[in-house]
Amino acid sequence: MKGYFLLFTTSSALYAYEVLKDKPNMEVSLVPTPREFSSDCGMAIYIESKNIKEAAHTLDKERIEYEYHDALQ
Repeated sequence: MKGYFLLFTTSSALYAYEVLKDKPNMEVSLVPTPREFSSDCGMAIYIESKNIKEAAHTLDKERIEYEYHDALQ
């Protein structure tokens, strides 16, 4: 699966990236928010993983607020 976690502040985007970047079996990148989506800070986490729910659970556990959107094909 591929998708975007949209964050509400720059600091939460940077923190989310730090939390997720070393997780096994996840490709994680800090990217500009795609035009199709709206984000207050303009940054998003792009993720490729077989288990997006694990990433979401990790962000929830760290109390990082986000919106998740599947990557458009």
